Amino acid sequence: MKRPATIIAAVLLVFALSGCGGSGAPTLVGNWRADDGTGTKVITSDGRCSGMYYSRGEPLDIGGGMGCSLSSKKGSDGRYSLVVTQPLIGDPLNQETLKVSFDGDDEVTIYDSSGVRLFSMTRQ
Repeated sequence: MKRPATIIAAVLLVFALSGCGGSGAPTLVGNWRADDGTGTKVITSDGRCSGMYYSRGEPLDIGGGMGCSLSSKKGSDGRYSLVVTQPLIGDPLNQETLKVSFDGDDEVTIYDSSGVRLFSMTRQ
């Protein structure tokens, strides 16, 4: 039989991963449809993602895994920071910081580091 504290901890973990509970930043976990025609973007609860690395305003996939990490607080610009990494074996780490503006739980707009809009996405 599980102890009550274990059950409570498990419930709190589910709320944290799903963005429920009102205790911080919204979540990007899920499947997203982007309005720039680049297909479905996926972000998992363990930080893996696909389709999120952009270079000079265009999507770029150099192969290998991609990682996404969303800040827990908004910056002075009112947007969250999203660090996207994509390492390539033998090469330096490719990393960029995007800015994220949430319009509710299932609508976001992504900006490059200088504030130029890249695309909007809707959670599927």
